[in-house]
Amino acid sequence: MATLLPSIRETYFGVKALLQTVAEDNAELTSLQARLNADPGIPVSNPTTSFWLKNTPFLDLVDKRSKTLPKYADIVIIGSGITGTSVARTILSECASMGINRRVVMLEARQTCSGATGRNGGHIKCTPHESFCEYKDRFGVERARALVDFQTSHLPILVDLAKQESWDLAEARQVETLDVFYDEEVWLDNKRKVEEFRKGMPEGTRDTFVWEKGEAHEKYNLGGHAYGAITYQAGAIWPCRLVTCALDSLLRTYPSDFTLETHTSVENISTTRNPNQPFIVHTSRGDILACHIIHATNAHTARLVPGLRGKLFPVRGTMTAQRPGKSFPKLDGSRSWCLINKKGYEYVTQRPGQVDSIDGLGGEIMIGGGMIQSGRKGFGEFGVASDAETNYLTGCHLGGVLPMGFGLENWGEDAPGGRMKNMWSGSLGLTADMMPFVGRLEPSLTGRTPVKANLSKDAVGPVTLPAEWISAGYNGEGMVNAWLCGVALGLMVLGREDISAAKTSGRPHGKLDEWFPKEYICSQARVTNASVYELLETR
Repeated sequence: MATLLPSIRETYFGVKALLQTVAEDNAELTSLQARLNADPGIPVSNPTTSFWLKNTPFLDLVDKRSKTLPKYADIVIIGSGITGTSVARTILSECASMGINRRVVMLEARQTCSGATGRNGGHIKCTPHESFCEYKDRFGVERARALVDFQTSHLPILVDLAKQESWDLAEARQVETLDVFYDEEVWLDNKRKVEEFRKGMPEGTRDTFVWEKGEAHEKYNLGGHAYGAITYQAGAIWPCRLVTCALDSLLRTYPSDFTLETHTSVENISTTRNPNQPFIVHTSRGDILACHIIHATNAHTARLVPGLRGKLFPVRGTMTAQRPGKSFPKLDGSRSWCLINKKGYEYVTQRPGQVDSIDGLGGEIMIGGGMIQSGRKGFGEFGVASDAETNYLTGCHLGGVLPMGFGLENWGEDAPGGRMKNMWSGSLGLTADMMPFVGRLEPSLTGRTPVKANLSKDAVGPVTLPAEWISAGYNGEGMVNAWLCGVALGLMVLGREDISAAKTSGRPHGKLDEWFPKEYICSQARVTNASVYELLETR
């Protein structure tokens, strides 16, 4: 009896704890489902202050808008980030080359580029060996190669675009990037993926190197907790400066055809009986009649496209700008990192220049991530669209991870002025099948059926039927997806998919289907089949 009672007691409390965990998990799952299926709303009016949005070189663009909202437009673009800007640039330049005019109005709920593009990590980076293995399992070797090619092509295209247009303010540059591993099992798995990548796409691995623990520590100044590192080529950028450089150029080049309307939130969209202008965009400043509507609001897209709720939803992330320690190598912005753990990771870039004392700019380490530390097993930030707050637990983690990640001996004392310069949040758009949604939106997704119009022809080219369009849901990899998705969508809107074009600044050569992934095309069938449950099982 003396031994039986403790045994029963332990069993009782063990079962009680298990039931409590199950109940908590069920409650959390119910809460998560509700958030993912909810209306993400209009961007909040009191966002946290992003480092990237400070010290803007284009003060006149921050709150740019007309005295009177335009009454009509051929094309309304909702969103002033990298996607909307790429779409606008493509449409306006294509129309100019065709000798036709299309009036384009860009709407922004807050200040210019104040959404995800103005709040991200500044990477131009995917993880090609990991992406290749994932895509190979899903789509086969050939499609995996095409998808990796599309993503990695953003680095030369964006760097070349900034160079050709003299947008030096964007700090677009190629860097050596390190994936540093702090879990042995994950390290071994990634080495295996590199070998698989070498076999399936050898031309993509010329700059990929695997560094074992000792040599990684010595060559790259890593702390003793790292098991090893994988290096390859990636890029870094000041994202919203690329966008504002482009918008400034468009406004000067096409003053009669392009307008930017900030602080103009879209509250609803309805239809008319006019086949040439079948849409009414209802905004906080009045209504605009439109022929085409482009949804480029990423995490907020499902607000106006209800058929995407639960399929495209926000996930809030936290970013910081920090001063490196006194012993940190002076790299002048030539390197980036990803600090990878058993679950989750931190993404890190460093700006060019010398580290400032207190108030200046230069050498900041830009680090975000820590999603798994955010609470609720990492799902607490899923379905959260508001960027008005940062996550306490994530902030604590990001505020302390750098000296440990790089090693106390390589970090040294904190720089004058303290480590933390800035902390902010931003919401990215996640899709249930982890692929962007790009293309024409079917009425079954929008809930709006425009009056059918006859397909007309201009003197020099076709015009597509009026429609709503989307480019959104980059799953945290916007800088290796958004620009060319925007180019592709602009060509779709103008009916230029089959035109074989020469390579130009910001655009690849060839026909659309020669470089744009068919897996990204948005359709009702794809949306229906995308399962958030499968997504959650893989996270």
